[in-house]
Amino acid sequence: MEQIHIITNQIIILTLLGLTGFAAGKTGFLPENSHKYISALILKITMPFLIFTTMGNYTFTRETLTNGLYIFILGVIFILIAGLIALGQCKILRIKEKTKSIYIAQSMFGNVIFMAYPLLKAMYGDIGIVYAIFFNIANDAILWTLGIYLFNKHNTKSSRDNLLHLINPNTLAFLGGIAMIFLKFQFKIEKTYAFKKIWSVFYEAFNGLGHTTIYLSMVFIGLILSGIKITDFNDIVSKLKYFVLSMFKLLIVPFAAILFFNLAKGVFNPFVVRIVVLQLAMPASTIVSALALQYDSDYNAATEGIFVSTILSIITLPLIVYLLG
Repeated sequence: MEQIHIITNQIIILTLLGLTGFAAGKTGFLPENSHKYISALILKITMPFLIFTTMGNYTFTRETLTNGLYIFILGVIFILIAGLIALGQCKILRIKEKTKSIYIAQSMFGNVIFMAYPLLKAMYGDIGIVYAIFFNIANDAILWTLGIYLFNKHNTKSSRDNLLHLINPNTLAFLGGIAMIFLKFQFKIEKTYAFKKIWSVFYEAFNGLGHTTIYLSMVFIGLILSGIKITDFNDIVSKLKYFVLSMFKLLIVPFAAILFFNLAKGVFNPFVVRIVVLQLAMPASTIVSALALQYDSDYNAATEGIFVSTILSIITLPLIVYLLG
């Protein structure tokens, strides 16, 4: 029951933050086009600091690195499988090209920090957070490579131009985090006096700033939703596809992972199994909406999909937890 309480509590928090942005948009409390500036703030300042400070603040042992490597590899595999499943769904539902990229991205990338971290902390303690980071690395590695390509491919047909978009503050922060893990593991730099002093000040300054990404993302989503209008019955019917796509994200892919691990019983550490399955079962990532706006993609579809998947996850996540025992 504690895990279910954690899940419900996090969804309520996300909803309240979204409603704050929604109310600000409907009342005109914020200036016009505020969502564009919030999006830029998230992608160019707060998100890079969140990535770097999260990755740089942990000290990894050989055991955690071994299990973490399995989580990373399996995370990449299942995230890509989710994308392939979504691609098939889009063809069946005849979704337009610009919107198709959003659906594929939402099927692949989950809310693997704000929703997942409290749940894994409650279930497994600090080690749950440590292992969750490895899945987050897998998620971010694909998000800031293939994900950027999906968001931007409608703007240019040049592979070179798409590759240039991979050089951004978030990919640089991710590479910096990888470098930090290597230096700490190989040279134990975290034990030096100079590193402790410099890192403590840096972390104190930018960790909190990075974590505002979660709150700003939900306010941003609320602002976007405030501009969405349902004018007739056809609008309601058109939004039913979000439920179909969300159920694949929240249930089908995690079920496939559970089946795989049952067939490979005894091969992987139980923590590896639980972290991978639970992270796959998270609702769509809030950052997808911000990226959709940044690259002039279909951010209305992104925000609606995030809203639906987050609400549905209050039912599906406890089910996944139950199936994992």
